[in-house]
Amino acid sequence: MNNKFFPSNFMFMIMMILGTIMSLSSSHWLMMWMGLELNLMGILPLMNIKTKNFEIESSMKYFIIQSLSSSLFIMTMIIMYLYSFSTFSMFNNTFMSSIMMLSLLIKLGSSPFHMWLPAMCKHISWMTLYLILTWQKLAPLFMLSFINFNYIIIIMCSLTSAILGSIQAINQSSLQMIMVYSSISHLGWMLCSCSINNTLMFLYLLIYSMIIFPLFINMNYYSNHSTYSLTEQNYNMNKQNIFIIMLILSLGGMPPMMGFLSKLMILYMMTKLNMLMLPLILFMSTLISLYFYLNLTMMMMIKSFFLLNINKMKMTTKSIMCLNMMSTIIFIPMMMYAMNILNKP
Repeated sequence: MNNKFFPSNFMFMIMMILGTIMSLSSSHWLMMWMGLELNLMGILPLMNIKTKNFEIESSMKYFIIQSLSSSLFIMTMIIMYLYSFSTFSMFNNTFMSSIMMLSLLIKLGSSPFHMWLPAMCKHISWMTLYLILTWQKLAPLFMLSFINFNYIIIIMCSLTSAILGSIQAINQSSLQMIMVYSSISHLGWMLCSCSINNTLMFLYLLIYSMIIFPLFINMNYYSNHSTYSLTEQNYNMNKQNIFIIMLILSLGGMPPMMGFLSKLMILYMMTKLNMLMLPLILFMSTLISLYFYLNLTMMMMIKSFFLLNINKMKMTTKSIMCLNMMSTIIFIPMMMYAMNILNKP
């Protein structure tokens, strides 16, 4: 199998999407587990499209970690079923519900269970990496929000993910590693909001996916191999650099970009709930991540000789830049809708 279109690839993509939809739409924990397994069976062949040795190794690592977390999830589900004799709402045991939460956090790649994610994502393609960093997080995040025990575990994993993801990305030279550690840092924000408001968590994941999608497409176009370094980025990019810079600044949360809007919504939510220390620590981690984002954009500006030559850029590129720059104004109705949900009794 190669990277051309095959009917089997389309079937695996539909299987991955249907697995996530099954997990999200079911009220039965066994059906949620079946959706996660169907999702796993769909994405594993997509990771081996080019059949390279590095991709096969990465898919085996992903399979082992996901199978371990799924096995832990169903074992705790069976044990909790023996206590309550119901698979719909069975959180009568705090210890077992904590283990179920840990299994979902392992599946997400949250800190301190995140070491498998950079080791696995080092040698896969950009579009497969996009699916792992965005779509694969959707079902476990919503399943975490259904478990109403031990918020302390989610908050601690949220803080450690935000801090460690930002610190570990500083000394990276591979763009894939920077994107992976950045995703771990953004996962801290999603975990912080998943136990409080699912709407804001989904909006954050949606905005994050919208930001990195054109970025990953651009990197996939210019990269010749999987370990795409900053040096190759500087030599390959010319007048498209300003487009990449806008996306990277938006990913770092620089106002008035689109990434700042999602952080603003979560900040407002936490201040309304009188949670002040948690957003303070999260914004400190954002400042750390903004350091290497600005460092990356500075390297692009120094190496680019066509930075201000934007007259020949495509219309789609200009529209994406405007969307990122003016998103705080464009998405004000969306933000107001999310804020009104918090004010309802």
